[in-house]
Amino acid sequence: MEKHGFSGIWKLNPDKSGFLPNTKNQILTINTDGIDISISEELVNDRGEHLFISVNGRLDGSDSPVTGTMFADTVAYRLVDNHTIEGIAKKNGRICVKETAVLSEDENIVNVTYNSNDEHCNIQVFNGIFERVVDEFID
Repeated sequence: MEKHGFSGIWKLNPDKSGFLPNTKNQILTINTDGIDISISEELVNDRGEHLFISVNGRLDGSDSPVTGTMFADTVAYRLVDNHTIEGIAKKNGRICVKETAVLSEDENIVNVTYNSNDEHCNIQVFNGIFERVVDEFID
């Protein structure tokens, strides 16, 4: 599989990010060739609990099962262009999160905007800045 610019290990920079509810730390590992995609997330929530979320799918907008979270059953990713991936997460067939990931021109930062529906169907917008790392473990 030829690597795409999104491929790599990405660590959340909380100082540069907007408020991400319940998130203390987050590492994304992305493997993609621009057609297939594999994402694993290691997240530490505000209670210090470690969560491991993963999805394997295609960048064609089709739903793929997601594991490790009670907030979504499936996610569908679409490659908009070489620097933009859009995702739609669903729970019981209902859209719960729309996300847009934008890769910087130098391919060292991914800026993710999350549009999330809360329990009252109000849309909340959150922003996460992820920086490329080589080998780093979440603390």
